[in-house]
Amino acid sequence: MVSSPTQPSEPDALEQLRAARGEGWQWHRIQNEACPQCGYNPSALPPPSLGAAAVELSAAWREFLLQADDAYLRTNPETEVFVFSPLQYGAHVRDILRVYGERIVLAVEQDSPTVPIFNPAQEVFEGYNRLDPEELATDLEAQARRLAHIVDDMHPSDWSRIVINDRGAYGVYTFTVAGLACNAVHETHHHLLDATGALSPSAPS
Repeated sequence: MVSSPTQPSEPDALEQLRAARGEGWQWHRIQNEACPQCGYNPSALPPPSLGAAAVELSAAWREFLLQADDAYLRTNPETEVFVFSPLQYGAHVRDILRVYGERIVLAVEQDSPTVPIFNPAQEVFEGYNRLDPEELATDLEAQARRLAHIVDDMHPSDWSRIVINDRGAYGVYTFTVAGLACNAVHETHHHLLDATGALSPSAPS
């Protein structure tokens, strides 16, 4: 396990919002802890195996997206706070795999680069409900394979390189390269459980 840098001891505004929505967990901690909601702990895996884990999970996503009822895939649960539809969760996972892959490459090429919060606009998420499930499954698997290729080429000394995530008013957090890969794999696992209904509805991370 690769240790993560020191993080803020107090929840920032974004984590306070997540707490109000029933989530209440700082997601950068997935770098070295199990998720308290889904129980998954990618940091327990050897970092070089994280790419293969993402590919395996993407296959499970394909199976779900191709077998689930189309109306179910496009439905947002009726809750007090906005919750993604299964298609929106899938598109979010696809995007996370892509963005985190790009950030891992950036961290290898640059010393401690700073990246912004990844927070697409509401209308972008609304558009995800118009996606074709099979095309989304194909895209999600392609991004998982791309992440695996990046991870497979990683030099052992690169896992501890740093990325600074500047979330603006929500605070600044640091991730190791290994931590970014852990986060991407966790998102792929956690949101599959969200999409299938295996977890109680919660705000997307």
